[in-house]
Amino acid sequence: MGAIRKQPEAQIQKAIVAYLRSVLPYSLVAAIPNGSQRTASGRPANAVAGMLSGMPDLMVLLPKGEVIFFEVKSKVGRVSEAQLSVHLAMRPLNHKVAIVRSIDDVRLALDAWDIQTKEKMEKNYGVSSKMDD
Repeated sequence: MGAIRKQPEAQIQKAIVAYLRSVLPYSLVAAIPNGSQRTASGRPANAVAGMLSGMPDLMVLLPKGEVIFFEVKSKVGRVSEAQLSVHLAMRPLNHKVAIVRSIDDVRLALDAWDIQTKEKMEKNYGVSSKMDD
């Protein structure tokens, strides 16, 4: 019983953050910590003014003012009604949001949004991020 509960979404998110920071060097990747433990009254333990239930887990600030968002889920994780509502409200504001369960899902979203990454440049143009000897 005393086993520590695994947090698959936290592990996936950590890998995705590292991936995004490596392939989008001229960007800022930040977590939006809206998930929290609930108190006995049902209120979030970290409730603060301006917190919006349903905000995606990750925000990426790209050059030229573009902002994209990722909702990280485990293989069996479900999108809540609050998350769906926020995602639907973001789209008419020209913000891109994707539900991702892996780095491959992030690659697909970046490709669909036509966002240039170091990884894509290396593949398409043979440009390497390392100096040739």
